[in-house]
Amino acid sequence: MKIFIHLPNWLGDAVMASVALYGIKEYFKNAEFILYGSFVSTQLFKNFSHSKIIIEDRKKRYKQALKLRKEFKVDFAISFRSALSSKIILSILRAKKRYFFDKRKFKEEHQVLKYLYFIENSFNFKIHSKELQLPIKARFSRLLMLKNGKKILGINPGATFGSAKRWDARYFAEVAKEFSKSHEILIFGAGDGEQILCDEIEKLLKKSNIKAKNLCNKTSIQTLCQNITLCDLFITNDSGPMHIAAAYKIKTIAIFGPTKFTQTSPWQNPNAKLVHLNLECMPCMQKTCPLKHHKCMKDLKPEMVIEKVNILF
Repeated sequence: MKIFIHLPNWLGDAVMASVALYGIKEYFKNAEFILYGSFVSTQLFKNFSHSKIIIEDRKKRYKQALKLRKEFKVDFAISFRSALSSKIILSILRAKKRYFFDKRKFKEEHQVLKYLYFIENSFNFKIHSKELQLPIKARFSRLLMLKNGKKILGINPGATFGSAKRWDARYFAEVAKEFSKSHEILIFGAGDGEQILCDEIEKLLKKSNIKAKNLCNKTSIQTLCQNITLCDLFITNDSGPMHIAAAYKIKTIAIFGPTKFTQTSPWQNPNAKLVHLNLECMPCMQKTCPLKHHKCMKDLKPEMVIEKVNILF
């Protein structure tokens, strides 16, 4: 049996879909999987057993689908995306049965449950494990302690969705300074926009004679996951790396502004604390602040995050 799966486009969504993905694998024990999607989502699952990974060519996706139809005889085709393009791709494949995620269903549920219910209702079986799972092993089985006696603090100032989700770089630097005596600092990020943020934080820390290792655009998805597992503490915006930290149960402070934390909070991570304000304009779900003041992030001061960290410890 061959099962074609169109993965979510974004890294965080791909992590949250892992519960449903492994549920499919558990039910169809002898199936071969064709995992198709964006570079980040396919790289996240490139070690998924009994699978072939195919990166979607967005400019030639329909021609690509025609080639895949010739190469594979697909029994089931499943899309975790609701885009029209995904429906066309699955139609081209001529799978015996096709299943499409409908983002309008279970609108108020957590995204993990939206994906889970989609699969349960499509195939009429129960997914018993509701744990996030990634096919990337942590580097160490226990918390890493450096030779100088320090632990590792990871900070993740980026968020792919848009600038509205990003906490101020100066605020991240202030929090990093607070814990620099007990922790070495790792800065995470990817893309040109996040490079600017990460470089700014590195410079701010350097002015205070604090060294930080800036890993922005220097890691693969696999090493990103493994580096996050090294962290004693991870401070992050609502983002893909936040969900990776949740999968490994890393101590996390998750900073929320314009997005619905009820739907995208770190899933079943008992070591995570949320930090957010309660403004009338929240959550706006916009990429940039429609009111031009960005108070949901600007008024969320470093002291609030530091207080949450002290609660965790």
